[in-house]
Amino acid sequence: MVGNKPNYTKFDVLRCFFRIGEGISRHNLAKSLELGEGTIRTILGILKNKKLIESTKKGHFLSSRGNSEMSKLKENMALPAGIESSSIFGSLKKSAVMVKNTAELPPAYKLRDIAVKNGAEGAIILKYDKRLYAPEADSEFDYAEIEKYFELGKGDVIVLSFADSYSTAEDSALAASSEINAVLKSFINRLSN
Repeated sequence: MVGNKPNYTKFDVLRCFFRIGEGISRHNLAKSLELGEGTIRTILGILKNKKLIESTKKGHFLSSRGNSEMSKLKENMALPAGIESSSIFGSLKKSAVMVKNTAELPPAYKLRDIAVKNGAEGAIILKYDKRLYAPEADSEFDYAEIEKYFELGKGDVIVLSFADSYSTAEDSALAASSEINAVLKSFINRLSN
């Protein structure tokens, strides 16, 4: 018997986990993540089964285990909600994930391919050394507009993806970022099991 294909990704589960803080409702999660409330209910069930969240009538909260996992993730990365920039990728929705202190970086085209395979129209990989720059770009571009979203340090990498929706842009940025950070990749894999 063939089951239904879920209408969410493992990256949607991670995005939901990041949005849960102090008492957020299912309705607000659905709106923020651009997913249906039924899908959010399923994702919340996954996070509860993993003992990462607790729920009350006031909303959903990180459990002590969830807080511990969130601390580990935040030591390695940052995921701000939506990036606003009209000078980069025009009117498409943008999302960026910062991966902290990345020692080895695969070729940018491989990370872009991962982002595109996960729904992005495209992506750019940026590295920080006193300023953001694209290591494999032919021309200089000022990415200072992106820097304001992060507290950057030498060796940090930003995966900036763009798509028709914020949810797709975030999913694709997280997919590419998980290829350059073992802690993030491990956490995503545990969410899937």
